[in-house]
Formats: sequence, structure tokens, C-alpha cells
Amino acid sequence: MTDRLRARIDWFAGALGVLILGSGLFIASVMQWRLHLLAGLWLLSLPARRLIGRYRATADRSLRGLMVMAVLGFAAIGLQLARNQATQSEATLRAVASLAQPVASEPSQPIFPETDPAERTSLGSGRAFPVVINAGMRGRIVDRNGVVLAETVDGRRTYPNPALGHLIGFQSRLYGTTGLEARFDAQLSGVATLSPTAILEARLLGSPVEQVPADLTLTLDSRLQAAAQQALGERAGAVVLLDVPTGAILAMVTYPRFDPNQLVLPEPVTQADVDRVQAAWAELNARADAPLLNRATQGRYPPGSVIKTLTAAAALDSGVLADPSAPVTCPNLLPTEAGAPPVRNAVDNLFRRTGDPSDLVRVYAFSCNTAFAQVGLSLGADRFLEYARRFGLQTADTRSGPADLRDIPAEIGTIANDASFLQRPAALADTAFGQGQALVTPLDMAQMAASIANDGRLMRPYLVAEARAGERVIYQAQPEMVRQVVSPETSRRMLDMMRISVEIGYAQPIALPGVSIGAKTGTAETPRGVPHSWIVAVAPVEQPQYAIAVIVEYGGEGSRSALPVARQVLAAALGVTP
Repeated sequence: MTDRLRARIDWFAGALGVLILGSGLFIASVMQWRLHLLAGLWLLSLPARRLIGRYRATADRSLRGLMVMAVLGFAAIGLQLARNQATQSEATLRAVASLAQPVASEPSQPIFPETDPAERTSLGSGRAFPVVINAGMRGRIVDRNGVVLAETVDGRRTYPNPALGHLIGFQSRLYGTTGLEARFDAQLSGVATLSPTAILEARLLGSPVEQVPADLTLTLDSRLQAAAQQALGERAGAVVLLDVPTGAILAMVTYPRFDPNQLVLPEPVTQADVDRVQAAWAELNARADAPLLNRATQGRYPPGSVIKTLTAAAALDSGVLADPSAPVTCPNLLPTEAGAPPVRNAVDNLFRRTGDPSDLVRVYAFSCNTAFAQVGLSLGADRFLEYARRFGLQTADTRSGPADLRDIPAEIGTIANDASFLQRPAALADTAFGQGQALVTPLDMAQMAASIANDGRLMRPYLVAEARAGERVIYQAQPEMVRQVVSPETSRRMLDMMRISVEIGYAQPIALPGVSIGAKTGTAETPRGVPHSWIVAVAPVEQPQYAIAVIVEYGGEGSRSALPVARQVLAAALGVTP
């Protein structure tokens, strides 16, 4: 047989192989597809060997064989993918999308039914095997000093400090995961430590993966958390304590709260256990006092007079007031626009305490509403809104993007429902001293105080310091500045004003022996008629380390309810006896 004839036969065989493979792409039967694949590839190998044989001067026989095998191997993979597209397009889209994403699953509940060993390859069945993650293997959550806050014992997730449910969240077989358990589920379950190669091998071959759960270390200090819980007691409200230089959250308390242990099923589980957890969940959701709400990050309240800190900082930073000694008056009433009620002070004849005329320092210390209404009007709506946005407050109609805190759910505070509201003189005046439409979270106000104490730098708050799997650190938080809100000079002036507020003003009772503290109290009006009690404070003023915000719902004046809570927490943080 001549070489020419042999070449024609090889090329004819190759063409026949293409036809056989092409027709096999649309055959549903796996066995018939295998026969088509083997026959077609063998026929295709004939012209392939002939083509590669032309280079025998530079390639020996073994190398040519490897080249043929490589070409056919890639062809087989390509054909298998093409067949999947043709016969299982919808299923393939789902499988490919999840191929590199392990699925946490109970071993007794596989995603796909068990298959015959002969089918356990992608070429044989077209199936992707589940990567089974053992839910009983889960990392611990500890505070900054190693105190255990969550761990798995005998297959059941337990929470030694049930008062942290609003932060830690829970892992429930009935209701999923929440809080840090949800946000860092990949690290805690060990999914984040799996290599793409191991995931792909498990998906295609059904082989087991080595699961290495990571432990989370939080920024929380359990000692300070306990102090804040004790100080707030069983009053509705929240406490947020921040580390000023970094934004780390040292304590975050909310009340009412819930016990996450009551939502976790034991192992093994009985119907009675399921009924108990379902009943607990139904009760929590039915309660009018919203115990599942984290008031520290999701509760939105009128800020009252603590917002005067923002107004004063804006006036000094923008040059509307040259310095804190600039003259400001504190009349009993301040008309703003026709038909609107005048701004009035909470205390009649307050000018007798502030002086007449006064200055920014004294009207801040004694919380003069009419003075700050004038300052707000001098700033103007646009400039006031600009500074509110610098401090992280938006308008409700344009509120977008994630909150500064990313570790757990958090709401974004708003200064008004829309920018046009502030164009009305009466509305701008009311907002400047803490009423109007403004709604803020305790975390917002703690960040405001912390930025004043940190040379005007607004830091991103965070709860998780690191995630560590054995000796390997797979997540490490880094302090991050969100923006510069005011100049360092404005920051220093505001700190001095907050210090004087404690020395001579309504915040005086927060003073602690041997420590210089700066603070501003607030009393926020409510529709019920009983105001919310607020305070923001920083300490020590000379080198600020701590910033705190406290709200006690319907607690009356800021100095009555919120101030004693903040004082007790700061005393614990500073290591002094109150």
C-alpha cells in the first residue's frame, strides 16, 4: 500500500471520527457516549500520528506518543464539556457555578444520590460530587484575651455568654446563621482554608477534603463587656465603647437581648427539641420589645443634644466661627420662619448660666438650643449637610452603600429624610441642635466622638481582629481610616470644649478622679413625651484612648440615665474607682 493511499485512509478515518463524536454529543445514554468517544478518538488518532510523524527529525517515538496522548486528552475534555452543554446545559450551569464552592452539608444528607463506582468520574456521569463539610467541626470565637465566646461541644454549638447573641449570632440547623457566625462562616467552618485543587478533586472524584476550621479572635474585651452590661442593666438601650486610635470595638451592649443557645438543636435531636426551638423562635419574633434587634448598630434614634458636637465642629472647621471664644447668644426663644414655632431652651433663662453674650464653649457646656440653632443657620443647609456626610450621616432618600461596620449588620444614620428638608430655616435650626428628622445609631455617635478625639480621623469600626487556622493566619484586620472629617486643629479645639463641658457644664457628674474626660450629654424628644437619654464621651483628653456612646430609651435627661452608665464603663476601662 502506497503512502499516498495510507494518508487518504487516515484522513478518511479522522473525518469519520469527527462524525461519530459529533453525533455522540446528543446521545443521553452514558454507555453509548463512551463507545462513541473511544471510537471517535481512536479514529482521530490516525491522522494525528501522521501529522506529528512529519517532525520525526526533531522528535523521537516516545515524544511523539506523548504529543498524541496530550492532543487526544484535551480533545476528550473539550468534547465532554461540549456534550454537557448540549445535553445538560441547565444542570451544567448550576454545577459549574458551584464547582469551586464547597457546600456545608450533613453527611447523612448528600446533595446527589450514591452512584456506582464506575460512574464516579465527570466523563462517566457528568455529575459534580458534593464537598461535605462536617458541621460539627467549627472554630471557636474568643475575645481579645482568649476568653471563649462560642465553641462546639459534642456536636452542638454553645455560647458561654448568652448576652452576646446580638454580636456572635447563632448557628441553627433550623434558622441558619446570623451575626459573626454568618459573616465569617467560611473561616469558622474551614471552607476558607480549602485549596481550589482540593475542592476540584473532591467535586470530580468524590474524595474527602481536609477540613481545618479557623478560630476567630475578636476585639471585644469580656471584662469591659461585662462592665457595660452591668451598667446598662435591664433598661432598653445600648452602649458602644471604641478604641480611639484604631476603631476597634471594645464593648457593645444592647438590651433587650436574646440567648442564642435556645435556638441551637442538640445532637442527636428529637422532635421535642425541634418543638422547643421553634417555640423559642416564635416567642422572640412576637415580642414587642424587639430582642433580636441590635440597638447599638441597628437602632435609629433622634440624637438630641449630642449632635451639637457635629454642629460645633462644622462651625469651627468651616470658619463660620473663628474660634471657641467667638461670641454667641443664648436667648430664651429664637424665631426662625413665619408660621413655625420658635426654638426654645429646655431651661428658662439659660443665659444666666452661659452669660449674655456667651461663647461657643459655654453654650456647648450648658447645651443651649437657641445658640446652636443660630450656628446651624449661619452654616447654611448645604454646608451643614456636607459636614453631616463627613461624619457618616446621609439623607434617607440617598442612603446607599454598606455601613462603616462590615462585620455584623449595621444601619446608616441619617441627618434628614431628604436634602430639601434642611432648606427650611426652621428645619435646619431644629436639626442643628438635635431634633428635626435626624436618626442615628449609638455606633454613629461613638464614631463621631472617636473622630473628634483622633485628630479628626474617622476610623472604620471592626469586631474581628483575626482568623487563625492552626498557625496560619487567614484573616487579619488592619485599622482603616474612612476619611478626614475635620482638621486636627478643629479636633483639638473640640476636645478642649468637651473637657470644659465636664468641668463646668451638664456633663460634670461623669468626672473621674485623676482622669481628664470630655463629654456631651443629650436629651432627645420622643413622640411618647418621655425623652431618650444620651451621652458621648472620650478619655483621657490629653491622649484619647476610649470613646463611648450610651443611649437609654426613655431615660429622661442625659445626665440622669446615660451619664452614670458611661461613667461606670470608663472607670472600668481606665482602671479607676468611680
